[in-house]
Amino acid sequence: MKKKAIVSIILNGLIFCLTAYATTCLILGVNFSGRSDEVLAFTASNLTAFKYFTVDSNVLGGIMALIYLIFEISLAKGKRTKLPKLLHLVRLTAATGLSLTMLVTAFFLIPQFGEHWYILYIDNNFLYHLIIPLLSVITFIFFEEDTNLSLKDSLFGIISMATYAIFYTINVFAHSGNGHPLKDYDWYGFLGGKITNAFIAIPAMLLITWLISLGLWIGNRKINLKK
Repeated sequence: MKKKAIVSIILNGLIFCLTAYATTCLILGVNFSGRSDEVLAFTASNLTAFKYFTVDSNVLGGIMALIYLIFEISLAKGKRTKLPKLLHLVRLTAATGLSLTMLVTAFFLIPQFGEHWYILYIDNNFLYHLIIPLLSVITFIFFEEDTNLSLKDSLFGIISMATYAIFYTINVFAHSGNGHPLKDYDWYGFLGGKITNAFIAIPAMLLITWLISLGLWIGNRKINLKK
């Protein structure tokens, strides 16, 4: 087995284990930071947390890491000659979603949280917002074999965000008043208090998501072309 494949299997196993651990703690409401009322006011636990793209993208990433790991082991044992294209496509989608989570946290949520920014990196959030996304990006670019995906295939990377955007938009529009989204339903604050901002925010998010997907695709191809 190639060294690159061994590292990929280890990293994917780690991603799955960290995701399983963080998600279990999330569902059970387990934390180790001794959260104050201030911290609890900005965090969510139990199944309600699955309304957040952060949680959904991490769970998808964890599941795909496990599936990819199983396929890699099967490939190493000679049970298959190559990995299916669909697997690479969904992996790209998962890695893109996790990258988006990491970047939105760093460049959008931290300024919103102000002096409470550290809450975004406490307990599960440290894994969800930073460690798991970083491991996913590193694995996809540096240790995943050439995906053989085309430029147009990079558009597949926006699927997770597009699906979430549909859910988010319907939810916001269903709970609005006088043209203004209710804060409890525009929980990321993307619309800035105006329903009409959805027509700007959603296309912008989809474009950003595709650019991230494109970056991952380019990174993987460049690393594999250096062989």
